[in-house]
This record gives sequence, C-alpha cells and structure tokens, in this order.
Amino acid sequence: MDGLTFTRRRPVVIFILVQFLLLVSMSYQVTDQTTGRRVLVNVLFAMFSPVQRVVATSFTGVANFFHNYVGLVGASKENAELRKQVSELTIRLQTTSQEQQENERLRQILGLKERLPYQLEAAEVIARDAKSMVSNTLTINRGETSGVRLQIPVLTPGGVLGITTFVSTHTSKVQLVTDPSSSIGAMLERGRVSGILAGAGGGLCILRFLPLTTDWKKEDAVITSGQDGIFPEGLPVGRVSREIHESEFYKSIEVIPFKTHSSLSEVVLLIQPVASEDK
Repeated sequence: MDGLTFTRRRPVVIFILVQFLLLVSMSYQVTDQTTGRRVLVNVLFAMFSPVQRVVATSFTGVANFFHNYVGLVGASKENAELRKQVSELTIRLQTTSQEQQENERLRQILGLKERLPYQLEAAEVIARDAKSMVSNTLTINRGETSGVRLQIPVLTPGGVLGITTFVSTHTSKVQLVTDPSSSIGAMLERGRVSGILAGAGGGLCILRFLPLTTDWKKEDAVITSGQDGIFPEGLPVGRVSREIHESEFYKSIEVIPFKTHSSLSEVVLLIQPVASEDK
C-alpha cells in the first residue's frame, strides 16, 4: 500500500520540484533594484543570516571564555609569585630585626664588661622551671668547663638576675632574685640606705630591714650594696613600687626588678675578678 501511495503522489512531487527549480532559475536571473544583488542571493542571505549570527555569537563566546580563562590562570600565577615574594621579604625583615636586637644585646654586654672588673662569660638560656608556681629558676648552657662555680652572680645588660645554685659540666641552674628563697644585699640608690633584698615570687622582691625613718619615693632605684660578698656594689636591681607593713621595727618596700626572666635569651656571668696589671 505504501508503494502505491508514493506512485500516485510522484507526479505531484515532480511538479512541485519543477516549479521550485523554475522559481530558483527566475530568482537567479532577476536583479533587486534596491540592493543590486540577484533575488536568489537576497533570499539565501535572509534564510542563512540568523544561523550565521548564532554560530558567530557562539564562537565569540567560546573564544572570550578561553581568553578570560587564560587570563585568570596567568593572574593566579602572578598572585602566587607576588605572595611568595612578600613572604620572602617578611622573613628577611624578621631576620634583620633579630640580628639588630642581637647586636644591641652584644653592645650592652660589652659596655657592662667595661664597667665591671670581672671576667664575663656570656650564656644562653636553654630552659625555665615550669614545675612550680613559686620557684623562679632557669638553666643556662655554661658549666664547669667554662669556669662556672656555685654562687656566681648572673646579670643581664639591664641589671641583676640571680646566682648559680647548681653547676654541672656544661650547664648551670640559676636562682633568680625573685625566688622566695633568694636574698642578696641591696640598697636604695637615693640615700644609700641598705637592707636585704628577698624574693617574693610572682616577679617581685621585697627590700627588708630598712630603718623606720627611711625616706623613699615610688620609682626610686634599688642597687646592690656589695655586703653579701657575692655581687659587687652598684649594680641595678629594680625600682621601688610600694611600702609593705611587715614589722613595727623595720620598714619593708616592694621592688620590681628591671628584667624579668620570661623574656630573656642571653645572660652574663661574673666568673672571677680580673688580676690587676700592677700586681
């Protein structure tokens, strides 16, 4: 049945095809007076121009996408390189700052050596006592091989820190002046009134056994008196904070040391007096 239907319609199809070809032939021969182009060209242009626009727009979009993608990849690489350079500059600045601080500490130590007639031995803090809330001690990397003995004064460029209480071959333990079991000879710099500087813990000291008539002011400097036979006279210790009532027979004053051990990295030991050249 399908074959018979197509056979019956074939003359119609041939007729339509012939008419279409005649139309195409006439359109090719006729010229549009407005555009100067043949009518067939105008018809084909009208038919296919939307398709061309779609294709062109799609191609442009794809091209822009890849262009932007390549640009973003390049910008990402550039940003990564800039971040790397910033990190390197930051590290260099930190290193330079540490070197400047180290140079300043060394200059202070050299200045201390010029003021004191002792053999000075620089040491690094390698440990701090974290087992007790009361004890105030630290460990340094100098011991018997460096000439360190018991009860050697330990200083910082800012002032008195403590004394050695345990010495091994290569390390020593330092008891800070703030330790409750510590006591050294000290005095008020203004008025030269002497007493005993005892540790109070918590980063504080107490200057005890001062006469009741002692005149003092807040921020007065406290220095070593030299009466303990350990520290030479005149080394800075700290500043007066306030008066503490402990007894009716003497006056006690709270003292804040100039240097706390929590921020220390280097210390100086007074090993022994330097022999005089006149002897």
